[in-house]
Amino acid sequence: MAMAFCALFFARATDAAQPDPDIARFITAKSNQVYLASRDSNTPVPPEVWQLFAAASTADWKSTSNLLQAIKTNYYTSTTHRLAPEVWYRLQEVGGFGILISSNNLKFIRLFADEVFKVVPAGSIYFGGTDAGRFAITALSSSHEEGKPFFTLTQNQLADSNYLKYIRGIYRQQMNLPDEAKATDAFDEYLADARLRMEHDRQFPNEPKRVQPGEDIQIVNGRAQISGQTAVMAINGLLARDIFRANPDHDFYIEESFALDWMYPYLEPAGPIFKLRHDPQEALFEEIVRNDREYWQRMTRRLIGQEVHDETDLAEVCAAAQELTGKPKDFQGDPDFLNDESARKTFSKLRSSSSGLYIWRAANAKSSSERRQMEREAELACKQAYLLYPQLPEAVWHYTMFLINTHRAGDAQKFITAAQKLNPDDATVKSLVRFVQKMTDHEIHNRRPL
Repeated sequence: MAMAFCALFFARATDAAQPDPDIARFITAKSNQVYLASRDSNTPVPPEVWQLFAAASTADWKSTSNLLQAIKTNYYTSTTHRLAPEVWYRLQEVGGFGILISSNNLKFIRLFADEVFKVVPAGSIYFGGTDAGRFAITALSSSHEEGKPFFTLTQNQLADSNYLKYIRGIYRQQMNLPDEAKATDAFDEYLADARLRMEHDRQFPNEPKRVQPGEDIQIVNGRAQISGQTAVMAINGLLARDIFRANPDHDFYIEESFALDWMYPYLEPAGPIFKLRHDPQEALFEEIVRNDREYWQRMTRRLIGQEVHDETDLAEVCAAAQELTGKPKDFQGDPDFLNDESARKTFSKLRSSSSGLYIWRAANAKSSSERRQMEREAELACKQAYLLYPQLPEAVWHYTMFLINTHRAGDAQKFITAAQKLNPDDATVKSLVRFVQKMTDHEIHNRRPL
């Protein structure tokens, strides 16, 4: 039955519009792998599975997206008729790419992917965090399941035992991956730490909170229970660390979604993403920093027609952001990029992530000269991320907090006032406005003579 559906959708696909050859190859490979998984387990898959592949093979991305959601509801999150991991995650990869391509200009998906393929050597292990970072690289690799040109995982689902089972199934011969015992150890390690932090906050309510925002910790029948995105990402981070430690013969690269604190000493910029070095680095090499600066100067000039420098003051940045939100005169960048909200989010997020690394490096610098250099790089990255997409809350947050933490509350107030005009309804920006006002009032109070 499965072979009949598989043959049927390929027959229909030849009579309809088709995606680009490399995308078509990816869809065909995933459908064949689903067929083999179904056959080997003697478990038929529902007809919607082959309908999804048929839609994808005719570049009908809207139907692909809708079918993925229906399959998830009826056959994955459902307690009955649950799809096996080796079927579901392959569908998620095809459907996730369909969702990505339905709301993004393929031109910029390919630009991002090409930049990643340039910097990640063959045989490396790559973590893709955002939808672009995961699904675009999975789809546009020569062969995702053969690890060509490199092995692609997502750090965001490592806490899901089904996802770990899936990647063990396809990559167990090529790398060491956590088994169920390791996953349980990571969960227990996080729970023990979370319980200690929660107890600290209860015992010392006037000290800085150790439980993070978005981290819900409760004690039920004497046992800690956790929920929330922050908690899940913390467990994902521990499992990513286990994979990193267990594979010293592989190079590692990561496209960040949520910052994982343990990684910071190991990270260095590499094109639009990061390389994870196997040993913690005392400081970033000057050549790495210079290359990163030059890379993003080229990229911002290409995409938004702007070159931002250390000397570009805050007023100029805010004015340029305002102009780029409308229809700028004499625009020298890519008009398609200016009109593509999803692409602007993607590249702004990438640059904002690198600003986070420089901010961490500045805070942990071993000398005043290193701190000043890292602060320069952090501010440049913040400016560029903001101009790439002024509506990205993360870009606004990073630059605001950078200004506050470098004792520039007045500049922070000017910046957040300008940012709020472009983001009047964003909850993150609203909370930053209140925070900056509080910090400004505090600074004014401290300046008053006694």
